[in-house]
Amino acid sequence: MNADEIRARLAGSFEDCEVTVEEPAPGKFLVTLVGERFEGLPRVKRELQAGAPLRDAILEGRLHAVSYKVHTPAEWSGRGR
Repeated sequence: MNADEIRARLAGSFEDCEVTVEEPAPGKFLVTLVGERFEGLPRVKRELQAGAPLRDAILEGRLHAVSYKVHTPAEWSGRGR
């Protein structure tokens, strides 16, 4: 899978979220999701939700290295302070 395919799959599953996919190194992806739906959820549950639409690609070996940053809009706007 490439960044565009990952972005499309996540955007379809998280229509209410801002979705960004970067490829900092070949075959390694950084997914950032920002949305209200993550309010009150611990980091692990947020990452499980974020990874669910990609699970089949990971299990089939089409996708190997994915990291997630999952935030609420309030957390995202306050980053770097």
